[in-house]
Amino acid sequence: MENKKIRLLVLDDSKEFVFLLTSLLTFHEIKVDTESDPESALKLTQEQNYDLIITDYMMDQMDGISFAEEVRSGGINKETKIILLTAKHLENDELSLVNKNGLVYVNKPILPNDLYRKVMETIQG
Repeated sequence: MENKKIRLLVLDDSKEFVFLLTSLLTFHEIKVDTESDPESALKLTQEQNYDLIITDYMMDQMDGISFAEEVRSGGINKETKIILLTAKHLENDELSLVNKNGLVYVNKPILPNDLYRKVMETIQG
């Protein structure tokens, strides 16, 4: 898939991280929609089809697994691949939910080139 045709949604309550990630992905000519609020991001997933969704795990209003479950519950992105980024060590019950929802689990911090590589592997894989 040509990068110019790839469309991603990035959800993270850290605006600085969203800016850095968006800069990296747009440098590679990937179209990126961003959101820092999970409820607003859910609305976007009901309006736009994405090739990949990247979400942070630990957010104030809703955690990334709950967000993914909402996306998976229906709509046009229920089959979209989702990367869950977290600096937190996940417990067994959390890992079970990650697996149940078919999420790709990525630890923070991650180097920009490694994250780009993971994005492309996930989209293509």
